[in-house]
Amino acid sequence: MEKQPYESDLTRKEKWQKQWETIRKLKGGERLEYLWQYYKSVLIILAAVILVIYTAVVMISNAMRDTLLTVVIVDSELSSDEAAEELEEGILGIIGTGGKHDYVETVLTATSSDTGESVMKLRVALSTAGEADVAVCSEEVYEEYAAQGAFADLEDVLGDAYDSCAACMTDGQIDLTKCPDSFLDQYVGYSPAYLCVLSHSENTETAARLIEGIVSGQQ
Repeated sequence: MEKQPYESDLTRKEKWQKQWETIRKLKGGERLEYLWQYYKSVLIILAAVILVIYTAVVMISNAMRDTLLTVVIVDSELSSDEAAEELEEGILGIIGTGGKHDYVETVLTATSSDTGESVMKLRVALSTAGEADVAVCSEEVYEEYAAQGAFADLEDVLGDAYDSCAACMTDGQIDLTKCPDSFLDQYVGYSPAYLCVLSHSENTETAARLIEGIVSGQQ
């Protein structure tokens, strides 16, 4: 009978092969338990490395994004990730420059419900503390925030295009319910539905392109 070599007599390669055979024979929870017991430090280091790499990739990706516009829809009928993605694609289809890193940010969770948290979030979203360029809201929300000077004058935003957009306006603001059917209709359940440019926006030219596209029925 062949004598089995002692563990101490094995080479580094042979030890690893033996350990690998042991790991390979284990199933499910037993394998995880074995790995955690004998390779805990390796797993922790590996997890840390993966986390660092993932964080770096996300940071680089975000830094490369060219955010063309940030749009808030107050009291949106849809708020899922899929709905947000569809909205972003629709808006980007109108205003996109064709750049590889063009990006539109959307907020579908802002509500006008009369709770402290909701009121505060909406105030931040439509204030200079927020980053929104365009907001879609009901008449009640519009009147409240227009009185605070939250919205820009569309004559200044649209310039020469103002007159051609006038048929789609209510109170001097774009009313989506007067515009041709568009991808935005599924997000609003109120009428009028004002589409306003925030007075602090630094992307008014891009917002103007969005308005002109919506008014013209561009999809």
